Amino acid sequence: MKYFYFIISILIWIGLTLTVHADFNSPAWEWRSRVIGGSFLGSDFVLLDLPSDFFSYLKSDLSDLRVANQDGEVPYVIAQEKESETFTGVPARMFNLSYAPGDATSLEVDLGQSGVFHNSINIETTSENFRRIVEIQGSNDQASWRTLNPRGQIFDYTVRDIKPVSVRDTNVAYPDATFRYLLVKVFDQGEEPLKVRGVKVFRKVSMPSRELFYSPLLEIVENKDEHTTNVILDIGARGIPHRRGRITTSSVNFNRAVAIFDSDNKTDWRLLSNAYLFVIDTPKFRGSSLDFSYPESNRRYLRLSIYNRDDKPINISEAGLYGIVRRILFKFDSVKDYYVYLGNSEARRPQYDIEAISQYVDAVGLNRVSAEPVEKNGDYVVAVAPRPPLTERSPYILPVILGIVVAILAFLLLKTLVGKIKSEHQ
Repeated sequence: MKYFYFIISILIWIGLTLTVHADFNSPAWEWRSRVIGGSFLGSDFVLLDLPSDFFSYLKSDLSDLRVANQDGEVPYVIAQEKESETFTGVPARMFNLSYAPGDATSLEVDLGQSGVFHNSINIETTSENFRRIVEIQGSNDQASWRTLNPRGQIFDYTVRDIKPVSVRDTNVAYPDATFRYLLVKVFDQGEEPLKVRGVKVFRKVSMPSRELFYSPLLEIVENKDEHTTNVILDIGARGIPHRRGRITTSSVNFNRAVAIFDSDNKTDWRLLSNAYLFVIDTPKFRGSSLDFSYPESNRRYLRLSIYNRDDKPINISEAGLYGIVRRILFKFDSVKDYYVYLGNSEARRPQYDIEAISQYVDAVGLNRVSAEPVEKNGDYVVAVAPRPPLTERSPYILPVILGIVVAILAFLLLKTLVGKIKSEHQ
């Protein structure tokens, strides 16, 4: 008997093992796309940038994406291009802070020595609700000044009420410089001088990720009760990653707070972030900010709720969204045919050794392959839903069976009692 149980255990283990390794079955995937190796010949790791139309056929977590060739499933790892951004602070001493009423606030900055690279300055201020043009100049002797940025822009938008909003940008960038001294002019243009409390100087080195651009469909709805313009951007499918955008408008001389939401059904909206949009074109100030950013989302709809207050709505003609490129890394052999399979709601996320190995693969010099348009998988077989249990197909069968069982039990109980009574009388 023990030998029998041992054999059964082995068979169960083999069955489970086969189940794990048989997760990919081509007929279970509805769509596929052929991988094109291009001029690459040989066998090595390659990178494939996922086309934006892939996301329309995949689950939002991409767990139903598979790569396969004629030999079977091919392990892969999904990655996104990571941004590299470093900030190196430079010791700075602010002095000669002064202002000419109605004209400009000026200050000088001593970095202690020349020869140290820097390219950005942050103006620390407690002032709120302002927009200013800032000029940055550099010098090594405080006598000969060279212009680094003639029209930098800083702003703050703060609302303190039931729905508080605070959006601020007081950084001014300029080309890499090694000057010891900086001259900063904040043009007040008749407004109250900013309350400058200090400055920070640093060098910012950025390696931005590659992005894809999307042109979503626009739906503009005016909410007169709440004095808002709701701009709904439809990117076309769920699952497409996006993280920032920009609007196009012909309106001028406005400044509006914006709340940014996302949704998959245009009913349940999730707040992502707040932004501040403006276009000012006057003799005293000329500048604009029409970009907005938010934590990355892969939901289909994005809503910009623009707070008009008592002003007329602005005219928005179009908008664009940007998302970081997603890519997969896998081993490619140019003599074999590769396909990316998409669309299986029952698929689970695969787990491959390549996820741990990929950190030792230098992606910089890898060859890139591409993918053809998505097509219907000719092997696809529509999954047949399992037949429901007999009790669901015949809802009355369970009560009938229970009734019969109760009747039998009652009969047996009655028979037992009758037999007991007869035995007592005898």
